[in-house]
Amino acid sequence: MTSRQAPFPAGTPRIPDQSGRSGPQRAHALEGETTITADEDVTANAAAAILYGITDPEERLALHHVSLTAPVLNLSVAENVLLYDSLKEEVFKNPGIGPEDIRYKRSYGTDELRQHVARLLKKTMSPVVEADDIYATAGVSGALECLAFALEQGKALKPGDRVLLPAPSWQGFKWCFEQRPGLRCVFAPLPVTGDKAFQLTLKALQDAYDNAKPHPKLLVLTNPNNPLGANYSKELLESIYTWALTKTEMHIISDEMYAHSQIAKSKPGFHSAFSLDLYQKHQDRVHVVWGLAKDFGLSGFRTGFVLSRSALVREAMRGGKGLKEMSWFSPLDSLKNVVVGKLFRTGEDKDPWYPDQLMRKLYPERLTASYEAVKKALSKAGVPFLSNNADNAAQFFFLDLHKYLDKVPEETGDDTWLRVFPEIDDREERLRAYLEQEAQVQLLPGQTLFCPSPGYFRLCFTAYDQDKVVQAVDRIGAALNKLG
Repeated sequence: MTSRQAPFPAGTPRIPDQSGRSGPQRAHALEGETTITADEDVTANAAAAILYGITDPEERLALHHVSLTAPVLNLSVAENVLLYDSLKEEVFKNPGIGPEDIRYKRSYGTDELRQHVARLLKKTMSPVVEADDIYATAGVSGALECLAFALEQGKALKPGDRVLLPAPSWQGFKWCFEQRPGLRCVFAPLPVTGDKAFQLTLKALQDAYDNAKPHPKLLVLTNPNNPLGANYSKELLESIYTWALTKTEMHIISDEMYAHSQIAKSKPGFHSAFSLDLYQKHQDRVHVVWGLAKDFGLSGFRTGFVLSRSALVREAMRGGKGLKEMSWFSPLDSLKNVVVGKLFRTGEDKDPWYPDQLMRKLYPERLTASYEAVKKALSKAGVPFLSNNADNAAQFFFLDLHKYLDKVPEETGDDTWLRVFPEIDDREERLRAYLEQEAQVQLLPGQTLFCPSPGYFRLCFTAYDQDKVVQAVDRIGAALNKLG
């Protein structure tokens, strides 16, 4: 396999950003279809060492991206640009920051903001959602960590306790629960069975729970799922919640980051944890997180919310008895309160209210159009994807490329391509690199998402405008056809 990348080669010119930094120091920026060279004094070996020190696979690919000598479209990152033009016009113009807006604000959000969020989520999740149940944090990662610490503070969990998650699953759960709260993630590998690959089942969770010693104390589900993009049926959720809440001591966290990322006529439709029958009987053990990163496309704003009626969580999130409120350590800062506050105040005296208009009309229309265009392109190009998420894809297609694993040629002694993910199956990494080089597209390997089988890749179809993604799919199809 001949490489068309230069992994931070020596002798390339410096191209500093506005801060004067260059090369790998710029890697935190999720660049798009841009050609950026790197520091002249960074060798390929040094670049590899830097890459492998980055735990987050999306951030690692972003760093790798700036080293490429050809324009490559990064469809590995879970971002959403579909609403930017509307937000730019209605929210970002003249946010109106005044002297009071740079002062301290309540770390878990103003009362006004929480009331607005409740107004939106009452329609999306359940009428039971109240402003007093909502606590803002710096992103949903912060919300997950706050929940873990809150449950530990309330003695429902302790460091070392197990967290049960289906696999594949979002990679960030490991850091949210393990890095500071000290919990340990246990994964339930979902069965690979053709068109029904990786479908969540009660049995898969039960088997993983039974095999874990000690038994998990926390179950975490992402609905809609990342990376599969599938909604879970109400019947399946009721069966899982019945088992978890009546047969075990587990608390449940429902990560509903993509709650509004629904194409028209999604099948099955979205059902929040708050809408389930079992929730009414076990409100103290069911918690939800949601935020603005995915549905609203505001990933850089780091705005998330804990939603819980648990007395343990409420006490920890509000603080008291000599303890600071939990969000104080990952707060919704004062300037975010301004911009996010403007988002929720826009059109508040109109019908439809602006956030409602975005989430229930404009976003579903644009998401559906992009989804249908990319789905058509995938089918036309002969790029296989899981059909069990074909009717509610959230922001992802999960590509099934396992039949190509052994078709990428082994590199020769002259090849110098950089292994971005040496920790995954080597065939999956070679296929990722092949698509990067031949199709000029970056995809996220499934094994970075705890996928139990190699050969699956996540494609985020909202990371760029529809035409760019369709063109990228065409290139993926052509590259795969070359493999035979």
